[in-house]
Amino acid sequence: MSENEKYTIVVKSNRVEVSEAVYRAYHKERESERYQKKLIYQFELSLERFQDEGVNVEFLITRFQQSIEDMLIEQEQLRKLHMALDTLTVEERLLIHELFFNGKSERILASETGVSNMTIHDRKCRILKKLKKLIEI
Repeated sequence: MSENEKYTIVVKSNRVEVSEAVYRAYHKERESERYQKKLIYQFELSLERFQDEGVNVEFLITRFQQSIEDMLIEQEQLRKLHMALDTLTVEERLLIHELFFNGKSERILASETGVSNMTIHDRKCRILKKLKKLIEI
C-alpha cells in the first residue's frame, strides 16, 4: 500500500486513524475470528440445527451408537489383551506400561533406564510379537 494512504478502523462507531501495522494486525485478527466462527458452525452438532435442516435426529443417534456386538467384541479383545499382558515378565510389563500407557518415547525411556535406544526398540518389538501370538491363540 502507498505511503500517502490513510488507515482507519472503526472503534465504538467512530473511525480512528491508525498506522499500517495496526491496521494489518486488526484485520488479520478480524479475519481469523471470522474463520473460527465459520469452522465452529461447520462442526457444531446441535439438535436445534439438525431440526432446522430437516435431519432425522433419531437416525443420527442410532448411527453413532456402538452396537452391542461391537461392544462385546471390544470387551473380548480387551480381556484377551489383559490375559496376554499378565503372562509377561515384570520387566516386559514395565516396558510396555511406560511406552503405551504412560506415553513415553523409546528415546526418553532409554535415557531414563540407561539402556540404548536400539535395545529398547528390540525389546518392544519382541514383546509385541509375543503379545500378538498370545492374543491370536
